[in-house]
Amino acid sequence: MIRGLYTASSGMMLQMVRQDVLANNLANVNTSGFKKDMVIAQEFPAMLLKRMGEVTRENSVRKAVKPEDIGSLGTGATVQQIVTDYSNGTYKATENPFDLALDEGCFFCIETPAGVRYTRNGAFSVDAERRLVNASGQPVLGLDGPILVEGDFVVDERGNIIQDGVTVDTLRIVSFPNPNMLAKIGNDLYAAEGQEPETPENPRVLQGYLELSNVNAVREMVDLITVVRSYEVMQKVIQSQDQTLDKLINQVGR
Repeated sequence: MIRGLYTASSGMMLQMVRQDVLANNLANVNTSGFKKDMVIAQEFPAMLLKRMGEVTRENSVRKAVKPEDIGSLGTGATVQQIVTDYSNGTYKATENPFDLALDEGCFFCIETPAGVRYTRNGAFSVDAERRLVNASGQPVLGLDGPILVEGDFVVDERGNIIQDGVTVDTLRIVSFPNPNMLAKIGNDLYAAEGQEPETPENPRVLQGYLELSNVNAVREMVDLITVVRSYEVMQKVIQSQDQTLDKLINQVGR
């Protein structure tokens, strides 16, 4: 009985994590460059059940029957890891020269108080100091540091920033050998975890476009409903186990 309570409660905890991840995905369905997260679950080691205690008679001699396998018994599930889906979202034309989009696997570099961080969100603007900044006011980095723009500018497919026919800077664009090691730190930023960024050979930049979130709202809602139903099932299992324990202790025990 107690094992049943633990198994059901572990399932409820897993569904709570899945619910939080799905809710965060839905909350960012309109966030440019957002990459959805997915929960990878794993089961606890299963227990092998055997039939034991049976005895037969052969020529008036009692002999124990060799235990036979009945099957395995699940002991619950837990979260193995939360992974990010880095597949591209669709591109939306905005005709805003400050909006930039990148090819799959590439990231813009952002200067933050904690060091250089990385983003796929290319919804930029210009601050009072004429620096190209993200939505949080943090400078976008070029090869020469924070990018300064004066007046109209053009960004070609290689990330070169051109004003009056002259290249004034180039966007610092990077990629990573293992994007799954990146850590989300909020505000559409990623931190590199134990790996150095690489310079892609042929990055492709689109000016006047934004990459939309790769979250499919309908699919996430369906998954969220499934999670809620699974949670309710686990609740009913615990209630059933509790009622059985109540009868065992308070009625059979008498």
